[in-house]
Amino acid sequence: MNRIRIPIKAYILGLLPQSAGTGTGGPRTQRTGQQLPALASGLAVPSFWTRPEINQAFAEANRIWTREAEIEFSPVVISERSEMVPPDENGMWAHFINHLTPQTRGIAVGFVHDLPSHEGGWGGGRIAVVSGQKARSGLPGFPGNLLAHELGHVLIDDPNHAYAGNVPSNLMYGRRHPRIVNAGMLNQRQVQLARQRALSI
Repeated sequence: MNRIRIPIKAYILGLLPQSAGTGTGGPRTQRTGQQLPALASGLAVPSFWTRPEINQAFAEANRIWTREAEIEFSPVVISERSEMVPPDENGMWAHFINHLTPQTRGIAVGFVHDLPSHEGGWGGGRIAVVSGQKARSGLPGFPGNLLAHELGHVLIDDPNHAYAGNVPSNLMYGRRHPRIVNAGMLNQRQVQLARQRALSI
């Protein structure tokens, strides 16, 4: 297999609370889903990620993806950014899709301190978001494994983790635990889907 390289725009992403009168795209709509308490209380949430931590996470994610599918996330350009977001998971995810999606080829990855859900990250479309709070709670290498998983959601359109076949060692297994080593394996169907998608990103 020839290696496929996908450029990355990585953001050390601070979150600012969206005020009641602020919105994107017209009148304020009712928000649903879990909330991030600090944002809901009107507090900013700095990222706390460092460039070395992000580079290390990508080194591990690339180790998994090149081994499994000959896909490499490179080059990785890191910058700092703040976004004014709603505090709930549905509104926040919509904001990320609308504001982080790259205008050119590649994937954007936001590295935040926390997210309003129990998941350690989100991935889909052409963006991924990774929570430092969840990443740091795991074994060494878990931040990179978590990043690889969320990038997998970008490359494999499988939000319900069905293609993992209920195999805990699969990278896209849905109930991974940060205190359990995850081998990060992919099956042939996942590899095929990921490589097809990687060529179009």
